[in-house]
Formats: sequence, structure tokens, C-alpha cells
Amino acid sequence: MIKSKLFIKYIFSYLFVFLVPFIVMSSIIYTNSVSDLKEEIEQSNLSKLEQVATLTNERVSELETIANRIAYDPRLTPYMLKHEYYGSEAIDELKKYKANSSIIEEILIYYHGNDLIYSSEGSYTVPSLIRKYQFYNWDNAHLVENLQTNIPINTVVDQLSPQERNNHYITYFFPLTLDNNNSYGTVVYLIKDRTINELIANTMSDFKGNAYIISEHNQVIASTIKDENIDSKSIDIENNSYGEVNTVELNGNEYSLAIVESDITGWKFIIMMETDQFFERLSNTIMIMIILCLSLFIVGSILAIAFAKKQYQPIRSLFDSVSNNRKLELKGINELDTIKRTVTSVFEDHEMLSETIFKHQTFAKDQFLTNIIKGDFTTEEEINSYNETLYLDIHGDYYCSMIISLEKQQLSKEKITERETIYELFTNITLEDVTAYGIDLLYMDAIALVVKINGDRSVAQTKRNEFVKQLKWDIKEITGIKPMIGIGKVYDKTTMINRSYIEALAALEHKYFYSQGSCIYFENIKEEKEFDIGYPKEDLLRIVQSIKQGDSQVAKEALLSVFDNLQQNELSLSFLKAICFDIINTVMKTITEIGVNPSKQKCEQIFDFQTIEQLFEKLNDLVFYACKEVNENKKSHNEQLKYDIIEYLHKHFDLYDLSLEKIAIEFRLSASYVSRFIKEQTGYTFKQYVQYLRMEEVKTQLVETNKPIKAIVLDVGYKDVANFTRKFKNEIGITPGKYRQIYTETANN
Repeated sequence: MIKSKLFIKYIFSYLFVFLVPFIVMSSIIYTNSVSDLKEEIEQSNLSKLEQVATLTNERVSELETIANRIAYDPRLTPYMLKHEYYGSEAIDELKKYKANSSIIEEILIYYHGNDLIYSSEGSYTVPSLIRKYQFYNWDNAHLVENLQTNIPINTVVDQLSPQERNNHYITYFFPLTLDNNNSYGTVVYLIKDRTINELIANTMSDFKGNAYIISEHNQVIASTIKDENIDSKSIDIENNSYGEVNTVELNGNEYSLAIVESDITGWKFIIMMETDQFFERLSNTIMIMIILCLSLFIVGSILAIAFAKKQYQPIRSLFDSVSNNRKLELKGINELDTIKRTVTSVFEDHEMLSETIFKHQTFAKDQFLTNIIKGDFTTEEEINSYNETLYLDIHGDYYCSMIISLEKQQLSKEKITERETIYELFTNITLEDVTAYGIDLLYMDAIALVVKINGDRSVAQTKRNEFVKQLKWDIKEITGIKPMIGIGKVYDKTTMINRSYIEALAALEHKYFYSQGSCIYFENIKEEKEFDIGYPKEDLLRIVQSIKQGDSQVAKEALLSVFDNLQQNELSLSFLKAICFDIINTVMKTITEIGVNPSKQKCEQIFDFQTIEQLFEKLNDLVFYACKEVNENKKSHNEQLKYDIIEYLHKHFDLYDLSLEKIAIEFRLSASYVSRFIKEQTGYTFKQYVQYLRMEEVKTQLVETNKPIKAIVLDVGYKDVANFTRKFKNEIGITPGKYRQIYTETANN
């Protein structure tokens, strides 16, 4: 199955149908997800950085608040600090202020004009303070200058001596002012940078890069270093955007940089790390999405192949069925094309068959009805099957047969139209509850009717009689003819129609006892008289007509009825022998009249009978043999008739006055039958077939003779040469003259 190109096309089709929306949707989802996640990561880190800035601003605001409270605290005035008694209380108060802030390592107060600096641990001169904290990068002048400031010095970072380089301090100088906004002292806060670093680390949590707090003078106030390859001095702050994630290149590596500036302190809060690490969570998500997409692709591909196989399987089954039932040229075409060609071929065959059936429907209907009256069908089911196939409505409650006898002298050229009119009238007659179907009896100059009657049995015979009267009146009114009509008895089964037909034939045998135009009912013959010697006349009539029609079944039933009647009657031996010889004489006379000559031995066996049973068997054998001969003679006659009609057409197609009526008179048939017969045998209508024969003769003479075209056209039966020329060109495609020129040259070459 995998080798099938169609199956492979199905797989690719389903994969294409799956992949196009899959790729589009995956791309959209991937792009949106990555973009959203990237934006989420950026916003998350920016939010954390802004949180660091907010917390730092809050701490700085706390320091400013403490400085303002100190400025208005009466216990921390220059007087109170210098006082021997209250000075200790002021120191204790400084300790309380120090304890109120989580980031203050030490708090110092300096008043202008005073040489001492006060802390929570006591008072110091400038040199002693420097010595205590060992500020290696501070000198007396620098410190005094800062203590005299009138504005806050926000970001001054001082380090301890090289021996304790691990301890770094952030110093914050805040001037003390009152309502006149004049500074009279300075509060100095000493803050370990480790405190700010812990605040950054706690806020940034699992951040793997470096974080910096840089003063407005671009001095690093605090930092958390996780990547030693980043030098804070190499960070270009001014050329990057604040409040968003920037991508910068440093030492050949790509880094993500985010900057947030404080509106309160002017400090810049910076985070920086390698982009891959910055978006590590994004990379993991991308990998998960890739794995998920690959999984979906594999599952989708498997399902696409499964669906392709499921959809292909019925086509393959149909293809195998077609291949097994038809001889096909499969090279170079796939299964669908094969099935398409097969279906097209089947439809073409069906159309041809339908056309053929349509063309032969009338003939088939006549043949079907003929077989019914001949008794060729043995079961009701068989008749119903043909009835449905031919779209007839022959099914009724009761049935009978009738025969309209047309005298031979009526079948003349003058009366052919009347006969056709009568036949068309009888083809399908419908009255209330009664429908009749006509059959042209070619050898009897008669037309048979198969009549169906609907209704109760009590009124069936009455309806039949009324129909006969109406039929007789219609024939007389339409044609002026007064034919003899023989009518069989009414039966309730379609298989008994042939019995009624035999009875109608038997009734017509008595037409010489009636006037022209009479209707002879078979049951009335029985009532007229019976043989006084022991059996009904109707049975003998059935035997005679059954033999003539070749119906061995009805003949056997009638013969059996006669002998049963003989056995039931008490007759003397002489009378019995006389009756037997009368029956023998009737049978022998009948088969002799129809041209059947049994052998001498058969005849002697019949005359030399010993018992009635033996006579019945011998007569039955003789009747069967006679019926068989009748049917074979009919078949032979039909074949001969076919040959004779076709031969007649081939010999006389050049007659200008050739017509269906002429052929009908020649063969003593109806014109309608001749028309149907020609259509059945040739596939052409009468006019088409005659024109075909004439065209072929014209083409032959155009090539083989030098006769003028007009003479040729007249010879084949046409009078209008111009009309024929148009027909010739329409059918052949060229004029007769051009045809002669082309094919004469071809023949010579």
C-alpha cells in the first residue's frame, strides 16, 4: 500500500493540511508567548529595580525625617550637648535616633562654631574622629568642608583603612536648619554599604547579575557583584535609556542593562548581566515550546498518516474490486483515475443500455405480452418481475383475453392506415376499472388484448362485457370497421391469461355461425350445445387451439379434463371406443392442418391402444411433439422473416416510394411492427437505415463510377439533388464532388 502514489499523495495532502495551520498557529503562539514572556521578564526585573530604588528612597527619607526631628529636638541643642549634666542625656537621645533606623551604623552631630562632633558614643574632634574610624581617604580639611555644607551631600562613599578594606561606609551629610532655612549644623549618618547591598540582594532575590547604586556624581555608592568580568567604570550610563532594558556589548559579550533614576536622591540604580542569563527563563520556555511543538508535529504527522490510510482504504478496496471485475489498463494512472474511468465507462454503458432499452421498450412490451398469452411464464412472481422492469401496470384483480379479427381483404394499401389506427387504439386502452394492452398478431390478421379488471368477482364479468361494447363502438366510430371479437373467460391469476387467450381463439373458430361485427364469448359456446356422447365441447376446442398455438401445458390440461370426464361417465364399450377415435381424429386432423407429420410408428401406437390411460399417454406425447414442432416452426419463421425484411430493404432501398406501409403489405405485417422490428435489428429507425443504405451506395458509386452526381442521387431514390447534397455534407463533412475527388485519388494511389 505504501508504494501507491495516491496513498503518498494522501499523506502529503493531510500533512499539508495539518502543517499549514500548525506552523501558522505555532508561529503566532511562539511569537506572542516569547514576546509576552520577554516583556514579563523585563518588567519583572525593572519592577524589582524600581522596588530597590523605592526602598532606598524610603530609607533616605527616614534619614531626612530624623535630621528634621533632631533640628527641633530641645534635648539636642548645642547648649544641651555641651552641658556637663545634660550632655549625657543628649548622647542617649542620639542613641534612640540611631536605633530608629535599620540602616544607620552611627549618627554624628556637628554645630557650626563648635570644635567637637557628637555621636551616640561621645564627642570627638575632627582628627580624633578620623583616627577612630580610620578614614584613609579623608583629611581634616575635607571633613570640615563637608560639615559646613548648607545642602545635603547625598552620596559620598568613604572606605576604611586598607587593613579593613572589607568594611565600606556610605556617609550622608544633612544640614540642620530652622524656620529661617539657615544651616546651623550638620547631621552625619554613617551607613555600611553591606546594609544597602543586603537590601538589593533581598529585593532582587535570584538575580544573577551585578547591581549598582551610583551617585549623581557617578560614584558607586553600593554594589552586588556576581560577574567579576563587568567593570562598573566601563558602563556607559548616559547613552542608554532609563526605565527599560537595554542591550549593550561588553568584552565581546552581549549584556542586558536596566537603569532607574531616583527623583529624590538623584541616584542611579543599575542592574547588568549577560543577556542569555537575563533571559534564561525565556530560553527554558522556548526549549519547552520547541519540544512541545515537535511532539505535536510528531503526533499530528502520525494522525495525518492514519487519517490518510483510513481515507485511502475505501478507495483501495473499490479499486481492487474494479480491478478484479474489469480488465483495465493501469499503467501510468492512479486508483482514483482508474475508478473515474471505470465509473465513466459504467455510466456510458448504462446510458447505452438505457437508450437501447428505451428504443426497444415497445418491442419488449409486445414480446412480454406475447409470452403471457403463450403461457411462457409459470409463476406470478416471474410476471411481476418483468412487469416492474418494463414499467407496466398489468397487475389487477381479474384478467381475460380478447382477439379482434381483421379480415384479410381489409389489409390492403387503402386500409393500412385503418389497421395502424386500430392497433394504436388497442396499444393501451383504459376505462373505469378496466385496462387493456394490445398485441399485434402478425400471422392471424388479428389483434389480441390482455385485459385487467379491478373490482369484485361478482362484477368482473359485467365490466368485461361493458368494455367489449365500448370497444366495439370505438372501432366503428374511428375506423368504420366492424371486426369479429372473440372473448375468453375471466380468471384471477396472470398465469391463467393464456387460458383465456386459447378460449378467445376457440370462440373465433365459430365466427362463421355469426354475423359480421359480432362479439363471441367462449362461455356462450358451451351453453349452445355439448356432445351427447360424454365430454364438453369447450375442452375439445381448447385442445385444438392449444396445439395450433404450441401451448402444450393448456393442451395437456384440456386433454386430461376430457379423459377424466370419460372415466366418470358410464358408457358402453362401443360408445367409449367411438369417442376415443373421435378424439384421435380431431388431434390428428389438427396437427395435419398445421403441417406437422408424425411418424407412422407414432400413429400406429396411438391407434393400437389397450386402455384409456394408455391412449391419454400416447395422445399427450403426440400433442407435446406437435406443440414443439409448432414453436420451432414459429422460431424458424421469425428468423426467416428477419432475413427477408432486411434483404428486402437492401434490394429496394433505391425505390423512391419505399415506405413502411409498402413493406407491411409485402409481408402482411403492421407498419408499426415493421418499424419496431427494423429498429430492433439495426439500431436505426426506418428512415435512418434507408438513408444509411443510400449514402453507402452513393459513396461507392462516387468512387467506382464516372456517373454524374445527379444521376447517382436519382438512382438511389432521391428526387431533390440539392437537398441530398446538404444531407451528404452534414453527415460526411464534405460535398459529394469533394468526396469523389479525395477518395478517387486515394484509390488510384
